[in-house]
Amino acid sequence: MNFNPDNKFFNVMSKIGDFIVLNLLFIITCIPVITIGTSFCALYTACKKRMYDKESYITRNYMAAWKENFKNATVIWLFFLLLMPVLYLFSGYFAAHMNNLFVLTGYFLVIIWYLFSIIYAFPLQASFVNSPFKIIRNSIITALAWLPYTLVLSAVTVLPLAITWLAPGALYFTLTYWLLIGFSLNAVLSVLITERVFAHYRE
Repeated sequence: MNFNPDNKFFNVMSKIGDFIVLNLLFIITCIPVITIGTSFCALYTACKKRMYDKESYITRNYMAAWKENFKNATVIWLFFLLLMPVLYLFSGYFAAHMNNLFVLTGYFLVIIWYLFSIIYAFPLQASFVNSPFKIIRNSIITALAWLPYTLVLSAVTVLPLAITWLAPGALYFTLTYWLLIGFSLNAVLSVLITERVFAHYRE
């Protein structure tokens, strides 16, 4: 078989290779921790352009998106990051009141709000121009308005993390997955789901 750059097989393999490179770039730029939000915006943007063959210079595109989203995405990420220890501290209180339906319902509503907001916040930041506060506000509005898509997005986001957490015996395999392509695959799935939602906002 002669090499043909337009061949579907080579095109798919080229994209997989690019997603692996983007995955490594994401991991490297996440090391400072406070840049995780910015890095996901860059990963989302680069994956979207590569999926639809709009950009072949993936590293250049990733870094350009990283710089473009740095300010707003960092503010958004710090908001969610600072809420993590608060939720953790309150989880002990809620665990001690498991028989209180009101308290238990309130706790799960907060967790659901947190999850629904964070999975839309960075795709929104990467796709639209707005202030960090409005992005956070619009993330929960979007999540509730498009609940079926939100449930699917939540599942594809949480399930791999849950498997990694609940299967420590398979750490070799799960770690390899995350180091090679796990984050890029999550971004690809996020693009496929959120773009169906965002298409209605662009009409």
